[in-house]
Amino acid sequence: MGTTASIIICFYPDASKLSKLIASIEACVDHIILFDNGGLDRSDPQWGGDKVIIETRDGANLGIARPLNIGCEMALALGCRYLVTFDQDSNPPKDMIPILVHEIESFSSGGQKIAAIGPQLVDIRDGQSHASPFIRFTSFGYQKWVGEGTEPVSQLITSGCLIDLTIWKALARFDERLFIDLVDNNWCWSLIRQGAMVLGTSKTAMVHELSLQIKRYPGISMNGYTPIRRYYQCRNAFYHLVYEPISVGQRLYVAKALLVAMVSALFSDRQPVQSFIRCLHGLMHGAVKRLGAYKT
Repeated sequence: MGTTASIIICFYPDASKLSKLIASIEACVDHIILFDNGGLDRSDPQWGGDKVIIETRDGANLGIARPLNIGCEMALALGCRYLVTFDQDSNPPKDMIPILVHEIESFSSGGQKIAAIGPQLVDIRDGQSHASPFIRFTSFGYQKWVGEGTEPVSQLITSGCLIDLTIWKALARFDERLFIDLVDNNWCWSLIRQGAMVLGTSKTAMVHELSLQIKRYPGISMNGYTPIRRYYQCRNAFYHLVYEPISVGQRLYVAKALLVAMVSALFSDRQPVQSFIRCLHGLMHGAVKRLGAYKT
């Protein structure tokens, strides 16, 4: 079994949630990288454990992709084989990482080039347990899978994702131009085009909040986000539709996500007018390949 590091990307984190996350993983990893995208109290003594490394770029918000690449580079320099990535509010069970390592090594022993594996994600905010299905693309569409065991899937979200660093180094870095949103999808799709695989497993599950809030209407639910997140969602989706070499199924998936983002902005966000304006702004920037961090 290779040594494992973890990275938690922090942006004005809730200290109690972050502390709980660290406590749940520290026995299963060799190093814990806290990447400060802003708002992390680096003087807090509770981040002073032997395994904790605080990394920052002068407190600037670098999004998701660049910190992930920095975390991979740091983990490799520390001699690690794997890096497991978390959002600051992730809530993994204590046995999740060993299960992910066991499953990825079991598949890799068969000669398969396995780049990453992710747990079943569950949202429990409204008092009910909602499992997020894994996605598998077909020639002209996609299927949702919620089943037993460990299976190849077409994409993972970064929170709870265990990365084989040898595959990351050889095949694909995260696209830093995207900043946030579709970063994980883009990375998985690139790997699969190069012959690698990503896995989803129901042998372990992680509670994870996919948005700021959920609004439920008859027969439909919508996730709520901030206006700036709507900008990145729409910009990166439109950029993929126009410029990325994605399949028909992936195009349908991205087009649907774009439509849902724009409708949800009006009916689910706390600032609907500002969110919808940011959606339109994102579409314009995606059309002209204006990527990177948002600049007014």
